[in-house]
Amino acid sequence: MIRMSVLSLSIAVLCVFSCNARAFSAPSVQAESAILINAETGAVIYEKNADTRLAPASLTKMMTCILGLESKGQDAACKISPAAAATEYSYLGMKGGEKILSGELMREMMIESDNGAAVAIAQNVSGNILKFADRMNEKAKELGCRKTHFSNPNGLTAKWHYSTARDLSKIAAYCMKNPEFRRIVSNRDATIHWVSPAGKTYHAETTNDLLHTYSGANGIKTGWTNAAKGCVAASAKRGDVELIAIVLKSPNTETRFADAKSLLDYGFSAGGKGKLPAEKPKEVKTGRMPDIKKTGNTPRPSTGATGRTSESSPAPVTGTNRPAATADPGSAKPTAGAVPAVAKPTADTPAVTGTTTAAKPAPDTGATGSPASAPAVKNTGIRMPVVRRPGA
Repeated sequence: MIRMSVLSLSIAVLCVFSCNARAFSAPSVQAESAILINAETGAVIYEKNADTRLAPASLTKMMTCILGLESKGQDAACKISPAAAATEYSYLGMKGGEKILSGELMREMMIESDNGAAVAIAQNVSGNILKFADRMNEKAKELGCRKTHFSNPNGLTAKWHYSTARDLSKIAAYCMKNPEFRRIVSNRDATIHWVSPAGKTYHAETTNDLLHTYSGANGIKTGWTNAAKGCVAASAKRGDVELIAIVLKSPNTETRFADAKSLLDYGFSAGGKGKLPAEKPKEVKTGRMPDIKKTGNTPRPSTGATGRTSESSPAPVTGTNRPAATADPGSAKPTAGAVPAVAKPTADTPAVTGTTTAAKPAPDTGATGSPASAPAVKNTGIRMPVVRRPGA
């Protein structure tokens, strides 16, 4: 009997250790870069190529939103410019000269990833995209982002527009400390109202599937471009533990959510405990004079290209095929005036520009590594230019 009891106890102990080992095993992450942090302490629970510079796609809009909130709040009447109204993948159906409250624009930008709304916020905060991008970069430096440079407010592909998973986690953690920001990114849908014309509205639905499917999910932002692939800044809170996961360049729009779930599950299994980041020592100036080259040996100044780089655009398509090309498609309704009618794709899935429109596609049911279908074709609109290279 004693031997049987000891044997049973040993088996039970082994089972406990086995379960704990499985719970704390490293998460399966398909993304090229990722990080998981404790939102409150900043402790890093998991990281993978977290300092690799990559295109952030619409995760850019986290910075745009927080600067909008800190500068304008939610009750400022913002005038819509023709450029904002015609921006590529804007779904509000805005027209130049209309007015929308800043909070309404931010809700549409963060819930449905509207690129035109981001341009409108930038223009109303700083006057133009150049000045707003400067402000974005100043804020990034304040937050300790060492490998980030923004060229536009929405994340459309540009040569000098990049960040890292680690830097984006710092931005996300800062943003989530703002109560207004938290409320905006936790919304699953919202009705957007115009100031003028009075009575005009639009219904926005979130591109963040985790808000519907993951227990405790409360934000933050999705992203997609051909260059960036599947991106997501995901946050969730259970009890006293709140986590933030950043996923960059996951194979497609579905794997980004699977990656985020794996990271969050791992973090909650670990009780939100991780390694606190060590402060980087400050550089000490020695006062040493720089080396002086002999006359005639001075290298010629570099004239590196500053033009915009973007993925080549595939030919326009019709029907319900869903190719991969755009930054965070949301939805669009037919409008009168300057902006052509567009079709609403599924949650933040890739699409290509074109000149035709098509019916709303069926939800993606593909099980392969790339999206199985694509939303209808969009109007090309106006793409954001490269602002300037870092330091220029």
